[in-house]
Amino acid sequence: MITMLDIEGFNLFIKDYFLNNKIEDLEFALKFDDIKKNKAKKLAPIIKENIDYIIKEFYEYNLNNDKIKKYFKGHAEIERLMKVNQKYFEYIFSGPFDIEYYKEKIKIGYMHYIRSIPNDAYLASLGNLNSILNKLWQNKFTDVIELFEAQSITSDLLFIEIYFTVNTYYTFIEKKLSDEKTKMKEILDNMQDCYFIINKDLMTSDVVSKSCLHIFNNDISGRNIIEVFDELEVSKKDIFILSIKQYFENIFNLESIFNMLPGTIEVKNKTIKMSYTPILDSDKKPHKIIICCSDITEHIKKQKFLEEYHTKNLTIIEIIKKRTEFDQILKEIAVKNVTLLDCDDITIGKNILFEYKNYFSKFALSNIATLTHNLELELLEKEKNEKFNAKEFFSISCCMISDLLKKFLEENYEILGIPS
Repeated sequence: MITMLDIEGFNLFIKDYFLNNKIEDLEFALKFDDIKKNKAKKLAPIIKENIDYIIKEFYEYNLNNDKIKKYFKGHAEIERLMKVNQKYFEYIFSGPFDIEYYKEKIKIGYMHYIRSIPNDAYLASLGNLNSILNKLWQNKFTDVIELFEAQSITSDLLFIEIYFTVNTYYTFIEKKLSDEKTKMKEILDNMQDCYFIINKDLMTSDVVSKSCLHIFNNDISGRNIIEVFDELEVSKKDIFILSIKQYFENIFNLESIFNMLPGTIEVKNKTIKMSYTPILDSDKKPHKIIICCSDITEHIKKQKFLEEYHTKNLTIIEIIKKRTEFDQILKEIAVKNVTLLDCDDITIGKNILFEYKNYFSKFALSNIATLTHNLELELLEKEKNEKFNAKEFFSISCCMISDLLKKFLEENYEILGIPS
């Protein structure tokens, strides 16, 4: 349910957005000029003539897709959306391409945020619309150049939809996360973190805060910190112990020591944030050290999930934007795979891996690009060995890269429609 607060927040966002972003600048960045606008307008009548077919195909797909149909709230809403889109699909092509045109796209992104409709469902739906329209153009245009222009302008217009909708969605998601972080900080500021003291003999104090048991899953009171960290297989324990010893030896200044101490450690699949407070004696020499530990595991997981989700969406958007180029790259990879599978020439194999890395980097397929880069590094080491079997290495490399690419295409088939 949308509240008055939601409406006020959205109206303020719209106002600020167009104060800070001129339409001319946005269109220039999106490479959407008058020539493309005129081409789009010429296609609008065809959309209008065939709108019943487009709507039928569009909703037939959406209502048979488990990822999408769950976001429709009953038959009445479906009927309402069909009527809205009967006009909106033509409007995408006809314009007018003014401030209201772009506001509509921002509103869609905001409604997706309010209703928690994820971008993968939206992109799948838009990918379906792209396929429907391209089939329509194939039936309407026999001239190759006219067909290419129609498909090209369709990709441009749908990318503009994606640009405004997804950016708006993320803006409000990030604001929500920021507000949640502020609230969480207020809560954490009033919570008791894990505190313990280490003495000069590297023994922990007999009394530690009760949160320590939760964080370390162990009673660490009155124990040697080296033994505790060894037992718990704490990451960065060597640098931690060395820094603590040097702290008590008072050889280096405190700033240097505290710069060395790790800001986070890993303990039994937990990520622990560490902060340190010195306790000095009357001669201002280190006497004890207070350590505060906070379990930030869930925060790190959420952050990682959001980063991966964001990266995945950027990759898909980039592919949709440059679909023709991506399809061509897939064809080139298929051809080069034949060579790589049976390649015993190190120079040729190296060049193919280098080209693959550039392909995948261009479309932000970071995990495949990273794998390819690691294979390049491994090759540099292995080729020094006289008994190195280049053919076997390149064959295995080809299979590993192909498997990752196949997995990506399978996971995103509903959005991209590219068979693996």
